[in-house]
Amino acid sequence: MEIYTLTISFPYDNEDEPWTKVIEVKEDFTLQKLHKYIQKIVEFDDDHLYEYFIGKNHRNKAQTVPEKTKLNEIYPMTGYKLYYLFDFGDSWLFQIKKSRKKKTEEQQKKYPVLIESTGVNPEQYPDCEEWQS
Repeated sequence: MEIYTLTISFPYDNEDEPWTKVIEVKEDFTLQKLHKYIQKIVEFDDDHLYEYFIGKNHRNKAQTVPEKTKLNEIYPMTGYKLYYLFDFGDSWLFQIKKSRKKKTEEQQKKYPVLIESTGVNPEQYPDCEEWQS
């Protein structure tokens, strides 16, 4: 089975140090499972709605992609990018890029796996302490 290397980032973040996570997943990984994994690595509470969409950029949504869609049903795509929008109020927007490099499954490895991480995870509720005062 083919393994996809995905780079997850905040493409329009203004932070000095960019935030990225690079993961490896099996080609038949669903977007619903990807959502759960992103929530885990970002350390969010998974308490809001989300959607995936494809577009030339984040403002040009060509189509929404159902959460049961497998990655190998999306890739390869040409001229478009995959976006993951979590929490329609706070609008946490992630871009997901697939590496062109082909990899095959390693039998002893458990997927998904985080292989690289840069930056500091964002706080889902940065002003939460003020609410509790």
